[in-house]
Amino acid sequence: MAFNNRNNRKIPDKALLEFCTTDHQRNILSLWIELGTSRAVANKLDISETSVRRTKSTILGVAARKGYTETFDATRFVDEGQVVVGKSTFTKDDEGNPVWIKTKAEVEDQRKAFFDFIEGLQDHINPIKPKKKENRKKHNTDIMPAIFIGDAHIGMRADGAETRDRSFDSSIAKEEICVAVDDLVSVAPEADTGLLVNVGDFVHANNSNATTAKGTPLDVDTRYEKFMRVAAQTLVYCIDRMLDKFSNVKVVIAKGNHDPDAAIALQMIMEFYYSKEPRVHILRTKSFFHYLQYGKWLIGVHHGDKVKAQKLSSIMPRDMPDAWAETTHRMWAVGHFHHAHELECDNSVIVRKFGTLAPPDSWHSGQGYASAHVMEMIVFKREGGKMLSYNYEIPRESKTVDVKI
Repeated sequence: MAFNNRNNRKIPDKALLEFCTTDHQRNILSLWIELGTSRAVANKLDISETSVRRTKSTILGVAARKGYTETFDATRFVDEGQVVVGKSTFTKDDEGNPVWIKTKAEVEDQRKAFFDFIEGLQDHINPIKPKKKENRKKHNTDIMPAIFIGDAHIGMRADGAETRDRSFDSSIAKEEICVAVDDLVSVAPEADTGLLVNVGDFVHANNSNATTAKGTPLDVDTRYEKFMRVAAQTLVYCIDRMLDKFSNVKVVIAKGNHDPDAAIALQMIMEFYYSKEPRVHILRTKSFFHYLQYGKWLIGVHHGDKVKAQKLSSIMPRDMPDAWAETTHRMWAVGHFHHAHELECDNSVIVRKFGTLAPPDSWHSGQGYASAHVMEMIVFKREGGKMLSYNYEIPRESKTVDVKI
């Protein structure tokens, strides 16, 4: 690293330009090298100095995984397609015995770097301008149409010939979800408020290593940045389409077992994108449990992977005693199981499992799992009960045997 003697601040090495993954990063780093300080870059681009420094930290993280640090260049030892996950240092203890010390980045540090990167995106995402609301004589507040997106798994790759189902990738996922939302919104009654619920696993992988949060390897169709972009575009389409029909749109983005961190990232991106649109409210929460009260309805949202149905029914009155006392109808919306099913618990809480449009991937197909490829809309009545339930279903493809004798 080079140094600027006037302010004793580090000027990034030109070698770091090789590790920039976006044009935005490359522009910031180039300007820093040219202008000499992070403050000068921030003033020129009209962004925060914190964002400039955060961008450099992100680039340094990428470089470190490739073997390049401020003090040592080990990129020649890292083969194509591999990353550095730690460091081994040979030394001696106090008695002169040889010792190998192996280090590995803490998961929490990796998560912090990820969220710092997402926050940095806000400096070059332009919030949408408020969408003009159509003049209606009366907005129906006595009903609330709610669209539930089951496990979307955007970013998953599936080969139909292998899974005996539909082939699948990010572009297919986006198209199918948008078509389904178009269909559901078209038949929905006009109302003051529409609810959009993503029950989790909207994104197939939680990180750029193409794994779940626990590190399980996954079949993905493209780079992480690309399918996160597709996921954001898909949510924007769904919200905008609902704004055509409803005066206001409430959005819940739940964390799944595949995407707990990516879900929070999408939540942050949507919140910033719609920050100037008063008709859209993105539920801000880092919890695995989400609650909404609509009249006599108390609705909980949870992915469904960590808690069984009967326990969910007991968690609701514990977490929301006041709302429990004020309501007569209670429902949990969950995903995870990839098929629709409704269970009435002992205390009359309904646990509703929502199906998915996505087909199984290779592993799930091999285990015999499948799905009905559906998305559901429920229209809730403010005084309790449901006005209607409507399903969008992808037509089943005909299948042929391997050999016909």
